[in-house]
Amino acid sequence: MHRSLVLLGCLALAVGCDRAKEPDARQLASRALRGVLSYPQSTLVSVSAGTDAAEVMLTARDPVERIATWFREALPLNGWQLRNEGKGADGSVSIYAEKDGRPLWLTLKPNVGGPGTTYTMIGAIIEPDSAATTPPTRQ
Repeated sequence: MHRSLVLLGCLALAVGCDRAKEPDARQLASRALRGVLSYPQSTLVSVSAGTDAAEVMLTARDPVERIATWFREALPLNGWQLRNEGKGADGSVSIYAEKDGRPLWLTLKPNVGGPGTTYTMIGAIIEPDSAATTPPTRQ
């Protein structure tokens, strides 16, 4: 009986080790947000990612409008095209930009109860569409 428990434990360990390792959220965020700069002297709050998109939340000491102005200038300088912008009654600013078919959503909100801004950057991982490529012709 003791031998079968040891064997069962080794089998469970082997199966657990053979499981595919889940991708790291920071690596996925790096792919999804490739080519995006964060506002200088921002502090990372959180990183979350799935297989198709990632979100990075940061905070900075400056007010929303100063950070939004910086992004409006920095994004085009780095090849991003500003597509849309919106302002909320709470002082928030949302910016949508694209680069090489990749989307970027920025949402900047004033911190509650203190100075500064908390902002999120959301990017998508865009894989080339295999159906869009033309199959080779036979000769």
